[in-house]
Amino acid sequence: MSRPRINIGTWGDFYFEPVPGGVCARSYYRDWDGSRRLVQASGPTQAAERALKLKLSQRSDVRPTDTVLTPDSTFQQLAEYWLADIELEDRLAPATRQGYADNLRLLVLPTFKCLTLREIGVARCDTLIKQLARQSYNRARQAKVVLRLSFALAVRHEVIPRNPMDGVARLHKPTHDPDAFTAEEVTAIRTAVQLWQSGVVKFGPKPDGQLAEIIEVMLGTSARIGEVLAIRRRDVNINGERPSVRIRRDRARGHRSRDLREDGHAPASRRSGCRRTVGVPRRRPHLACRRISLLGRRAKRLRSC
Repeated sequence: MSRPRINIGTWGDFYFEPVPGGVCARSYYRDWDGSRRLVQASGPTQAAERALKLKLSQRSDVRPTDTVLTPDSTFQQLAEYWLADIELEDRLAPATRQGYADNLRLLVLPTFKCLTLREIGVARCDTLIKQLARQSYNRARQAKVVLRLSFALAVRHEVIPRNPMDGVARLHKPTHDPDAFTAEEVTAIRTAVQLWQSGVVKFGPKPDGQLAEIIEVMLGTSARIGEVLAIRRRDVNINGERPSVRIRRDRARGHRSRDLREDGHAPASRRSGCRRTVGVPRRRPHLACRRISLLGRRAKRLRSC
């Protein structure tokens, strides 16, 4: 009668063979692909047996897959693999993908670049997030997002058994009282821009005549600067009963730092109210006309996507 087959994820009996300096402990382990492989460790008898048991226990922590990643892959390899995966899905906006890549490069890789996936646990992740939180809540939040998503991919592909970010302490957003410009502050901003554009005050980049128009449209529509820079001619209605501006796109930094206009189709854009129509103040309807002239000068620099 044949010997019963070893179950997947388990090992058989230990065998010891004398070698110079001690013994070699051996055992057969049945991997997750069904193949039976020999695992061994050398040393004094007790040390060799402990070392072999450690190897076998670590080997059973994860299931090997067809991916190029293993538990001994570095975090940098996981980061590259994850970015390639979201690029292949093509579900996220280009600006979101670029933001993820930047956050990995600037916030996470300086600490985790040379560590293997097996070496990164809850304690390391928690320490990194807390260090970033001391600098900025926003940095810690962005790092937490990319870490959780990249490790989640490794878990789905059975490279690691669990996501270490699940045990990280919750971030607490610092309290912040809403603030708004006073009329005096708005006047001071307009005066400073006029002095800069007229050349009376010389600092920063060379004026191109656009900043004043951008500020006026932001004040008149309460739109973010990215939304203002993406307004098109057909988004401006000055012939209706009440002049209005339709905000449907958001300017973003795309691949190789090219400017992109992207539709507010992503979930984040819908939640933030990216697609909306804003009435221009009745006392300042000329803002729409000024914005149209501004769009004409920027048309060649923005690429519609």
